[in-house]
Amino acid sequence: MTQQPGIFEGPPVRVRYRANLRDLAGHPAYASTSIPGREIALDPELRRTPREHIRILLHEYFHFAWVRLGNQKRWAWEQYLAEEWRAGARGEAGWSAEWRKKELTAKDVAARTKRWREYCCESFCDTGAWIQSGVDKENTLSAAHQLNRALWFTKQFGETPLRI
Repeated sequence: MTQQPGIFEGPPVRVRYRANLRDLAGHPAYASTSIPGREIALDPELRRTPREHIRILLHEYFHFAWVRLGNQKRWAWEQYLAEEWRAGARGEAGWSAEWRKKELTAKDVAARTKRWREYCCESFCDTGAWIQSGVDKENTLSAAHQLNRALWFTKQFGETPLRI
């Protein structure tokens, strides 16, 4: 499969299915992405759950968008998340961001550590996937924070396709 969802524009990304995927820490994973290789690998078991399949696939596409946003938009997202952090917002739009958020410290946020920047990326991808798929299975944000994130995305991107 090489056709991406209509919310993205750019050269095709190859999507393939492979069992026994692992994340960087060696833990089992449903998906893996190679930005330079323009490839997404998905666990074939996802075909059994269409809603999860599209949510996870969109999350992976948002990784391609993240690296092409440019610093201004990435920093705007970081600033938005830092404001949520200072306000004591709990929860996240998906598990990949939530477990990272739980490990953050105030020092990570203030110093923009690698841990903070990785959280920002995962939060962006989880949020984008949730908004575009409508699947909120892993979304633990309050209704107010969900609305604010959706508004942030609309303000930043409108109906314009994201470059991947």
